[in-house]
Amino acid sequence: MFEDISFANSDREELEDAAREFFNHIKDLGVRLDDIDVLDPCDGCRRHAYLVHLGNLTHDDITTLNNALRQHPAAKSVTRRP
Repeated sequence: MFEDISFANSDREELEDAAREFFNHIKDLGVRLDDIDVLDPCDGCRRHAYLVHLGNLTHDDITTLNNALRQHPAAKSVTRRP
């Protein structure tokens, strides 16, 4: 009889769940993150945790996100910054 063991990585799975939620929030704003990915930690990188890579965003994607974020009550206008 084989012992039931798991090879799952809970840190990665938690980030995948968070990235999936983020993807859906951004999609609801009108931007589809086609290239989103979860990257393994890098030995030579400054950050030693799993990372979410958003991929490439077009000018239209950035404009859509900026417009949506401007509407958020906690957002402060960048036009007022020095």
